[in-house]
Amino acid sequence: MSELVMANLQANLAFYRRSRLLLAFALVFLVITALSSLPALFFSSGVQGFRTLHILFSTLNWCLRFLAGAMGLFVVSSHLRSRCLKVVFTKPCRPSVWLASAFLSAVFVSLLLNGVILGVSVALSLFWHVHVRAALVFLSADNFVITVGIISYLMFLASILHPAIAVTFILIFNAETFYGLTTWTQGAIQSGNSSLYLRALEKFFHFLYLLLPMMHAFGEKMEDVDTSLRVSHADWKYLLYSVGYAIALSAFCYFVALFALQKRKHI
Repeated sequence: MSELVMANLQANLAFYRRSRLLLAFALVFLVITALSSLPALFFSSGVQGFRTLHILFSTLNWCLRFLAGAMGLFVVSSHLRSRCLKVVFTKPCRPSVWLASAFLSAVFVSLLLNGVILGVSVALSLFWHVHVRAALVFLSADNFVITVGIISYLMFLASILHPAIAVTFILIFNAETFYGLTTWTQGAIQSGNSSLYLRALEKFFHFLYLLLPMMHAFGEKMEDVDTSLRVSHADWKYLLYSVGYAIALSAFCYFVALFALQKRKHI
C-alpha cells in the first residue's frame, strides 16, 4: 500500500511540474516580492517595513490559495478528461488509493510553499526589525489549513463537474456570497420591508449559507491577528477549531468524490 501511495505521489508531483502551475506561481512570487519590497528600500522606517511585510505576506497567501484550488481541480479533471483512469484503476491500485494520493500530493506542495512564504517573511521581518514572527507562524498555519479545505472541495467538484463549471460554481455558490445576501435581506427586513417574499428569500439564503462549506470557518475570530500581526494565546484555539473543520470537510469531500469516481464508466 505504501509503495502504491509513493508511486502515485511521485506521478502527481511530476504532473504539477509538467503543468507549469508551480512555475507560474514562482514567477508571481518573485514579481510580488520584488514590487512589494521597493517602498521599504527607499523608506527604512519600522512602520513602512510593517506595511510592506503585511502586504507581501497577505498577497502571497492569497496567491497560494488560488494555486491550491488549481492543483486540486486539475489533478482530478485532467485525468478524467484524458480518460486514462481506466489504466490507473487496475489491481492493485484501487480508486481510493489514487484519490488519497492525489489529495496528499496537493497538500504536500501547499505545505512546502507555505513554508517558503513563511521563511521569506520571517527573513524580511528580521531584516526590517519587525517583531511579528509569532503571528506569521500562526497565519501561515491558518493559511495551510485553508488550502487543505480548498483542495479537498475542488477535488470533489472536479469529480462530478466539468472544470469550467466547477470554477463557476465555486465563484458563485460559496458561503461568503450567501452570507452577504443573508445579511442584506436581514437588513432590509429590519428597515421595515417585512414582506413574505423577502422573509422567504432570507431563509433560503441562510439555508444555502449553512449548506455550503466555508473555506475560512473562523475568519472573523482571526481578523484582528491578520490586521495587526499580533497573536494572543486565546487565538490558538480557533486555529485548532479550523483544523478540525478542515479534517471533517476533507473526509466528507473525499468519500463523496470516491463514490462519484466509482460510479463512472471508466472504472
